[in-house]
Formats: sequence, structure tokens, C-alpha cells
Amino acid sequence: MSNAVSHQDANDTPIARPWPLLVAYLVVTGAFYSFVTHLPLGPVTFTPASTLDRAVPLLPGTVPLYLSYLFVMPALVWLGRGRAWLLPAFFAGTLAAGICLVCHLLYPTAVAWPPAHDGWIAWLQRIDTPLAASPSGHVALPVAIAIVLLALRRRSAVLFAAWSALLMVTVLTTGQHRAADVAWGGATGIAAGALTLGLLRAKADLRTMAAALLEWACIVVAIRVAIALGAWYLYALAVLVVATRQHALFILYHDATHYHLTRRRGFNDFLINVAIGVPGLVPVEFYRPLHLAHHRHLGTAQDPERQFLYHDQPWRFRPLDAWPLARQFLGDLFVLNMVRNMVAFRRAGGQNTRLGLPFQAAAAVWVAIIALLVWTCSAQTILLIAALWFVPLLTLSVLLQKIRSMAEHSGGPHVTPGWADWTYSWRTGWIGRVLVWPYHINLHLQHHRNPAVPWHALPDAVDELEPQLDAPELARLLWSGLPPKP
Repeated sequence: MSNAVSHQDANDTPIARPWPLLVAYLVVTGAFYSFVTHLPLGPVTFTPASTLDRAVPLLPGTVPLYLSYLFVMPALVWLGRGRAWLLPAFFAGTLAAGICLVCHLLYPTAVAWPPAHDGWIAWLQRIDTPLAASPSGHVALPVAIAIVLLALRRRSAVLFAAWSALLMVTVLTTGQHRAADVAWGGATGIAAGALTLGLLRAKADLRTMAAALLEWACIVVAIRVAIALGAWYLYALAVLVVATRQHALFILYHDATHYHLTRRRGFNDFLINVAIGVPGLVPVEFYRPLHLAHHRHLGTAQDPERQFLYHDQPWRFRPLDAWPLARQFLGDLFVLNMVRNMVAFRRAGGQNTRLGLPFQAAAAVWVAIIALLVWTCSAQTILLIAALWFVPLLTLSVLLQKIRSMAEHSGGPHVTPGWADWTYSWRTGWIGRVLVWPYHINLHLQHHRNPAVPWHALPDAVDELEPQLDAPELARLLWSGLPPKP
């Protein structure tokens, strides 16, 4: 085996590049915060002032302490660089911040600022907005970090606990939040920290959990913005975003098929069924036997991909002429090939899968989510949400998955000129990662060599001198009309 880590010790491996991760966090959350504080997508609810709020004086000198929030995550990365505890602490903080931002997106809240004409308070009011009040992210973020570090018995927990207390006070003394916002922020931070600790105890891979939560955040934002603003081009953009993120979730689902999400198999299946198995209409219990058979019988007549995935379709693991390739893609885009897959599976004697407790529990979670939507949304909104989920799921997402599948396996050794393996490995840029190869699925050869390696460790499984195909070669792999690479 290469120096790649297995899923069993993934959370004990320090974050390899914490500073780029911090930059990505700051850019994404900063952009998200700017959006929710300048373009509320619904009626704004003002948090009323309580007796405590009226009793707390405005203290302009506490504004710099209030702004110290901006240094919480950089301080965490600085203190935790090279240490294993940075991963759960960063995860908890990001989770808390993400929950707050999604709350601000779905349910805009604000505070009525006290009048200020000069000084620190007036300056703060000029650079900020009264929106994004509850829950308070200033409180939730450091509280979540402190909870995790306290549980892990790290000395830096004292710093973040004190920082949490300081921010709880200064959000009130600057007039930026109400006591209720602080309470909800504290509850959010405690919940994020407790959830992180629960995942740690269950040996869940926090990198995969973070990836799944990020994909769902993208989906929620895309759907929310499209429905709130109602422009046709935003609906089209939402379909594209949702389809690509569904595809990415199915890559994480593929990893969970090999029990990389957690060593506790029932919990592994519950988590991935919540993430995509149930809403994606493919329980992992159904997919796993087929996928493991694919690993065992790769390239043979018993390979499920050859039996079912391309049954009665033009693709034969070789480049196609223009019209057969168009028929392949159109069949994938308009559900026809999916029907052919199911017919072939049934004709081959495919049996109904027994769905146990993990699936049932995941289904119950989604029943609760749907019930909440029914309770809070109009019938029109529910129909729009359903359309923006299921239309891409059954069309564009299927097409992306098929293109990626075509890019995974060849017709046999040397069928592709210069390629001696049944399985490909690709070198790709960010566009390819977004659309076709998320989460290192481009390193499919390395995955087949050692399925015990989780997605985030696959780059370490690439031998230094090992050949890889360049992403632009995908067009030649699919279409015979392009001349061979010189």
C-alpha cells in the first residue's frame, strides 16, 4: 500500500494545507455573509430588545474587541497547524458558521440599531448592516471551537472559551445583537460542537462529512436564491448547480459504499442515505452489491457496468461516431437509458433489496424534513423545490455520472492508444473537478488498485512516474471524430 492513510485514522491525520483551507473558508463565508446582509430573501424579522438589552450600556471602546471575531479562525489555524486536533476544531467552527449563515439566508433577522452619530459605534454601523442578527455567528463560532477543544483537553480551549465570553459581551455593548441572538448563537455553537464530538466518537471521517455538508449548502443556496428572485436564468443556474452537486454527493456515496465514512457500518449507511441515498432514490444497500461485484469482475461479462449500466445503449467502451454519441447522451439526459438499466436488471433476475434500520432511520429524517417544508412553505414553493431537486437528479446529474463513468474504464488494455490498464487515471483542473471528477474520482485507477483508500488520500496513492491522461483527452475518448493526439 502507498503512504495514503486509511479511513480508520483519517481524523488523526493533520490538515495538510491549513492556510489555503483558511483562505477558502474566509472567502466563502465572507461572500455568503455579504450576500445575506445586503440581499435578504424574505421578510426581515427584527429581534425585540429585552430588559437585559435595555440595561446593557453602549461602550464604544469595545468595538475593537467585537471585531476580534475576525481573528478567531486564523488564530485557530496558527495554534493548530500540524496538529491533529485542528481538523475537528475547524470542522466545528465551520459547521457553526455555516448553520448561522443558512439561518440568515432562510429566515432574515435584524436588530434596530441605537442612534450613533460619531465615534466607534457610528463607524461600525457604517461598515456593517443590522441584518444577520440571529443566531449570532460571533458567538456560535468560538463556542463550537471551545466545546471541541475542551472535550479533547487541549490547553488552547481556555483561550477560545474566554474569547467566546468576550464576544458574548461585546456583541451587546456594541449594539450589534440582542440577548436572544446571543442565546441562539450559544445554542448553535454547543450543537455544532456536540455534533462534531459525536462524529468523532463514531469514527466518522470529518473530511467527508464536511464535503457533504458543503455540497448541501450549495444546493440550499442555489434553490433558495432561484425561488426568492424568480428569474428564469436563476432557475437554469440552480438546475446546473444542483445537478453538479448531486453528482459530487454521489462520489462521496461511492466512498461510503466501501465504508469509508465511518467504521460503524450501520451508521455509515445511515449517514450516506441521509446525505444522498434517500433523496437520490438509490439506497446504498441497493448499490453496494452491484458496485462490489464491479470491483470483483471488472471488464468481464459479469461486470454490472457491462451487464446493466450500458444495456441496449450505444456505448461500448470505445469512441463513438457523432450520432451514436448523441443518442447515448440524449438517452441519459431524458431518462430513457435509466429505464433500460432497470429493465436489464429485472430481466437478469435482480431482486428487491432488503432495506434495514439505517435506511429506515434515514427515510424518517427525510420525512421530518419534508414535513417541516410542508408546514413552513406554500404549495407553490414546495413544488418548485421538488422540481429543482428531481429535474436535475433525473436528467443532467445522470448525464454527468454517465460521462464520468465512461471516463473511468477502457475497453481493455491498449484499446485506448498508449493505455495498458482497464481503468483510467486523469489529470484535471478545477472545471473538470466541478463537473466530471469531484473528490479525486479522476484517480480511478488508484481507487481500483486499493479500494481501502478514501477519496482524500488518493493523491498520495499516485506513483511519481505513473502516467495519467489529460482532461482534454476525454473528448477523444468519447468521440471518434477527433484525430488522435499527435
